Amino acid sequence: MATPQPNSTMKLEQTGLANVLKGHRLVVPPNQRNYAWEGDQVQQYLEDLKRAQHEGEDHFLGTLVTIARDGGVLEVVDGQQRLATTTLLLVAIRDRLRELDDEMLVQSVETDYLFIIDRKQRERVTRLELNVEDNEFFTGLLTRGPEDAFPERKYESHELLMDAYQQHVSHVAGIVEGVAAEDRGDFLNDWVTFLDDSAGVVLLQVYDDSNAYRMFETLNDRGLKTSQADLVKNHLFGAAAAKLPQVQARWAYMRGALEALDEDDVTIDFLRYAIIAMSGPKRQADLYRTIKAASKTPTQALALTTKLDDLAGAYAATLNSDHARWNPYATAARKALQVLNLLDIRPMRPLVLAVAAKMGQGPTTKTFQFLGALGVRLMIASSTRSAGVEQPLAEAAAKVYSGTITTAEELREELASITPNDSAFSAAFAEVRVANSRMARYLLRSLELAKMGDSEPYFIPNDSEVINLEHVLPKKPGDNWASWNEDDRRTNISRLGNQALMRASDNGHVKSDSFEDKKPSLAKSPYVWTNCIAQEPEWTPVQVAERQAALAEYAPKAWPI
Repeated sequence: MATPQPNSTMKLEQTGLANVLKGHRLVVPPNQRNYAWEGDQVQQYLEDLKRAQHEGEDHFLGTLVTIARDGGVLEVVDGQQRLATTTLLLVAIRDRLRELDDEMLVQSVETDYLFIIDRKQRERVTRLELNVEDNEFFTGLLTRGPEDAFPERKYESHELLMDAYQQHVSHVAGIVEGVAAEDRGDFLNDWVTFLDDSAGVVLLQVYDDSNAYRMFETLNDRGLKTSQADLVKNHLFGAAAAKLPQVQARWAYMRGALEALDEDDVTIDFLRYAIIAMSGPKRQADLYRTIKAASKTPTQALALTTKLDDLAGAYAATLNSDHARWNPYATAARKALQVLNLLDIRPMRPLVLAVAAKMGQGPTTKTFQFLGALGVRLMIASSTRSAGVEQPLAEAAAKVYSGTITTAEELREELASITPNDSAFSAAFAEVRVANSRMARYLLRSLELAKMGDSEPYFIPNDSEVINLEHVLPKKPGDNWASWNEDDRRTNISRLGNQALMRASDNGHVKSDSFEDKKPSLAKSPYVWTNCIAQEPEWTPVQVAERQAALAEYAPKAWPI
């Protein structure tokens, strides 16, 4: 009998991950990739679950995309890694319950989550069926008895499945270690209940392949975060009770402010940056839990959405230097924002948001200038994504939002521990490679202005159509550069010392010319750092390194703190 088609093309259900296994038979199609989670991913999954279970909180695990097939089967389009990993955790729990001789709970886990009876075939089959290469091994893990050998491993994915199972076994042993022997069965049963009720997912069922894969592509780009945003909205609306109209209005105003931004996942990114600004460091995985804790009552839900509404306008303005919000500000504020948006250092966004929302015009301009210089220094030092940088930036954002920090000077002092000093900055700059042409042009233009004594060398001049970026050693060198071996080419091609600014009118004809043929164009350049290249007798890795060292000496002047 075919699965009935509902009026809509899809069905969304918020449920527990283990409950999806309990309520459906799921099949991974043959063309899907093999199991791929490695040890650190499994470990993070277990740690997140353990923390949420210990704290009695829900834990959101994203969206599962499925196609409803005949006979009530769901074909898994996206989600097999989470489903398979959760199944193996349930297997580890079942195996531990066997050791405890709790046969009733063993039967419950097997019947509810691991197996289903195929009446037509008169056999017990797994509720989750993996692809052709993985399913036999996966089934072997599920059906293995206490005295049975493990199934033979033939593929790398089998090793990963085995490693995941063993990690789960160790995890289960660890969580019951401190529990009295007579209570361990109940404790593990609580874990099963948690996986069923509180390890949340959004189950998306669609009713034809075209819709499924269209949703899959969308979800890969933005759907997981979109689902998280919907989850936040649904919670706030649910908590609002009698204040629902006000909460809905505030949410709508917030979304209206954000819609002007041409960014994927804008709502969930904004929510995370706003929550960090309001309350300090938060991981993406903690966003929903934090919002839920801050909005348990109608009054709290309205207060939070009001703050979000207020911050949304400031956030939109920080991503658009032409925003009307900056009309009363000094021109320097807009220019500094251009730098910050060029750098696009995501861990800095909550801090920029807090500054825009809470500081006055004068302090905001000076602070944006400082953050631009700090951003370049962190970027060159390759430390913009480390936890040692993200946490202080988030803590500083919360202090700015709360009013503890009100000036650029106070913020500079707060972030002194993560700010590369002039010596460290110069040393890092002497080795930097820049493949992004827009970034290289900005860095060289700022260094050019610093060389000429400009008081604001770190701003972005609007002259990209006039000024081109030239690689002295070309990206595609021909016979004219035969003296360069392949290793030296690969090492030096994107070093900043090998890149130069040229007027567009002078740069069109040099292309892959030899160094000697390029020298006349370089010599007549109006840019000091370009002009001096023509004074070199040859262009070798030595000259590239020497020029970059000279640029590095000026870097602290171009981006002063």
